Amino acid sequence: MIRRILKLTIVFSPVVVLYPLHLLTWRIVVGRNNDENNDTVTDAHDLALNSISLNDSSSLKPIGWYYQLCLYSVEYSGAACIKIMQWAGSRPDMFGHNFCAVFSKLQDSTKPHSWKYTKKAMKDAYGENWEEKVKLGQNDILGSGCIGQVYKGVIFDDNDESTSDIDDKHPVAVKVMHPNVENDIDADLDILRLTVRILEHMNIGPVKDLKWLNLPGFIEEMATMLKIQLDLRTEGEHLIQFNKNFGCDGDENDKKYQSIVFPKLIQEYPPTKHVLMETFCEGQPIMDFIRTNKADQKLLTTMCTEAIKAVCQMIFIDNFTHGDLHPGNFFFLSFLVTDNIFHWLLYFKKIRILDVGITTVHSESDHKLISDVLAAFIRCDGRKAGRSMIDDSNTRLESIGDHSVDAEKFIDRMEQLTIKAQGENYFMEHLGNYISHICQCAATHHVMINQAFISAALAVKVQEGIALALDPSIEIWKIAIPIIMEGERKHGRAAERAKEILGFDRFVGWLTGNKNDDDKKDKAKDH
Repeated sequence: MIRRILKLTIVFSPVVVLYPLHLLTWRIVVGRNNDENNDTVTDAHDLALNSISLNDSSSLKPIGWYYQLCLYSVEYSGAACIKIMQWAGSRPDMFGHNFCAVFSKLQDSTKPHSWKYTKKAMKDAYGENWEEKVKLGQNDILGSGCIGQVYKGVIFDDNDESTSDIDDKHPVAVKVMHPNVENDIDADLDILRLTVRILEHMNIGPVKDLKWLNLPGFIEEMATMLKIQLDLRTEGEHLIQFNKNFGCDGDENDKKYQSIVFPKLIQEYPPTKHVLMETFCEGQPIMDFIRTNKADQKLLTTMCTEAIKAVCQMIFIDNFTHGDLHPGNFFFLSFLVTDNIFHWLLYFKKIRILDVGITTVHSESDHKLISDVLAAFIRCDGRKAGRSMIDDSNTRLESIGDHSVDAEKFIDRMEQLTIKAQGENYFMEHLGNYISHICQCAATHHVMINQAFISAALAVKVQEGIALALDPSIEIWKIAIPIIMEGERKHGRAAERAKEILGFDRFVGWLTGNKNDDDKKDKAKDH
């Protein structure tokens, strides 16, 4: 850990030292741009599109040297830091499109490891003669992330006499883990644990309220998510489960979501700890897809709806959630087919979800809490969400003889938050600010946030960045509530929820997420 701290100090020292120069340059550039053009990009859709590449922002060029330095430092800092910046790089609404224009590169274009190491990993996985079975080249890299890199390869049978025309046969994606990534992650997590422990004992200023954010629990949740990726056999198991959950391994006509596709394992080449072989997924990266189809908002809204449905199923029904839904793991495929009977030309769109190494599965009690809280916020029932968080916190604080402070005030603040979220100017990107506000309220009222809620909120925030790019004005509750109700039925909570509904008017309010006069009168009585 000491060696790791020394390396990180050396790597990030230039970033810290040169920051004042960057800040000065930034102010000069911003001032000049404001004089030349007072129009700023405020549309959330355009913000997301502007984060596609470095060249899309002309104002970035004079200060690009500092961002490139930051990018270089993050790439050499290790998997944990890269993973954090991958998540941040998908939120131009929170960090700005200049920031995301640079760090979105980390989603699939980190520094690759050597071809020599890849050949050794393939030899260990599939034997000395692996090159007789798999065509793979050092220039066939599709992308490189924080844990490993992916190649496009081709597999062929022993009966093939020649490989001259093999490029069109049996294409596969081969994922190879980076060397030494496990040691770096362990050291980084130890550093985070030490830092949190020190902060918890610093009972001064704003630091004294950090314990209510349950940082140790969040670090352990993050540790679980990262370390799951260190064995590609586990990712193989996740692929099987996702294909089962979404009906991708059965009859195509029986699929619940016709547009959602996951890769499948190559049965003849089972995954090993360091190598995973799966079906190759053609497609267009999500940001390129949005740029190409920006004029067709109806199409983008349709794809956004399908993506939201898929994530809601993961959270509320399956309790098996993809924990790494940054834009680099979403591909879109368009293709034309002709109906043989009527000779119609049909246009299909598919969403391919990749890299399922990180998934979250919660205990029954934690899943109930997450479902109740997120469902309450979606239904704009802030009081129910607040009560659920208070009850969970008090249960865990009881063992140390502590409890929340001014619980009713906390519940009131959650209610006000949901009322604000119903305003005419509400956009999906505000959810990130709302979650930050929840954390601040929790610290003020001594509400210990469940780490499961934090990890779920992180997954929602990352996926929200994709929905923001597709359709920033979409109404999530209309899509989510039917799936929430299905999840409540599946997990046996429909009867419990029904008891809370008194009369037809309240049922309509619950179904639509709108408050009615009876609710307001009851809340006045509660006060």
